[in-house]
Amino acid sequence: MKLIRSCLSSSGWNDFDHPSAALSYKFYDTAVGKKEAQAYFSGDQYNWRLSGLYESHGRNILETESVLIPKDCSSTRLLNLTDLFIQRVEMAIANSYAVRLL
Repeated sequence: MKLIRSCLSSSGWNDFDHPSAALSYKFYDTAVGKKEAQAYFSGDQYNWRLSGLYESHGRNILETESVLIPKDCSSTRLLNLTDLFIQRVEMAIANSYAVRLL
């Protein structure tokens, strides 16, 4: 989890100060003001899942941008998958209506 937080942090994400279900958050400038995206980390016995939340037009536009991370993957693979998540999130948010209006 530390490695993922570090990778998210290097892309402008912030850790929550208090315990939270979300791992990190980031604010984006939009035509309607600043909007918050959140990154979540969960898992089962085989994989971890890095997912996000960003509301646009009443729905979470990041619901399809999650990545599965095998629990037995290397640190390099973990960083690559986290970077993939960040790229997908940034693209989805950049294409959201309120950001495009800006």
